[in-house]
Amino acid sequence: RSAADVCVICMFSGVLQVMDSSGVSPGLLHIKLLTLVLMLGFSLLCGFSPVCVTRRATRFSSDPGSRQRVLSLASCLACGVFLASCLLELLPDFLNHMRDTFSRLHITLRFPLSEFLLAMGFLLVFVLEQMLLAFREQTCEASLEKQALMDCEDRDAVHRSRTVEDGRSHLGLRVFLLLFCVCVRAFLEGLSLGSRRERLLEECVTLLLYKGLLAFSLAVRLSHLALRRTLLSGALLLFSVACPGGIGMGMGMGLDGTETGAQLLRCAVEGLTAGIFLNVSLLGSLRQESGSPGHRIHKVAFLLTGFALVTAVLFCKV
Repeated sequence: RSAADVCVICMFSGVLQVMDSSGVSPGLLHIKLLTLVLMLGFSLLCGFSPVCVTRRATRFSSDPGSRQRVLSLASCLACGVFLASCLLELLPDFLNHMRDTFSRLHITLRFPLSEFLLAMGFLLVFVLEQMLLAFREQTCEASLEKQALMDCEDRDAVHRSRTVEDGRSHLGLRVFLLLFCVCVRAFLEGLSLGSRRERLLEECVTLLLYKGLLAFSLAVRLSHLALRRTLLSGALLLFSVACPGGIGMGMGMGLDGTETGAQLLRCAVEGLTAGIFLNVSLLGSLRQESGSPGHRIHKVAFLLTGFALVTAVLFCKV
């Protein structure tokens, strides 16, 4: 059995064990179970479809430049999706949760805690990158004397290989942070949906479309970064399982959303995730795509298209 099948079986078994004691009506339970299955299947379909299309196009296309242009434009669309997800969905939800949580506790904040959490998440990416570079520099100090004995051509080759390795280190860190943010956000949204008891059908349809769009954008972005096949498949599988896992845990635990400790922890995680996601979207993906030459008007059009798609999906919640 695949990992996805094992995860679905575990989630179903946990839900069925608490079905009688959770107090949830059978209608709501059936909707949530159907959403869990559809969410997993639709996310996998939207995630692996562009990967398969890209590989087939590469196999039958004789012009590698056209493939790179298509991937670059599709990656701009993904950047628009990520940017809109951060500015229109993640940030407002985090600020609303912070305000509701402290209002429920009857606490008036004199300190901008929400902005502080966002700043900490934003700066965390910079700190991790600098620590990674510092570690790389320390490991390369031992080879300085050896490079001094090389001729100019060998020294230039070593310098170019080191530059490539530093770029890959930055890329690997940002890919990990991007995957971490989207998976954590998907899990939290699934957790909220699993404990929801009103307006369930509308929320399920909206979340299904939104997660499919995110899975497509994540697959396009990782394909454009030339990630290895096993890592790409693992990343898409992890993202596809995150939201159904949250739904199953929310149904099994029977959370009602009023636990103070859980709400404070969620606010902290959402704030740090939003700051990290904002840094990765603006200073990582968007800067990389806007800095590459050629087809700039088309890139702007695709970026705005991705932003508009997320806006349309979120507008369905109103």
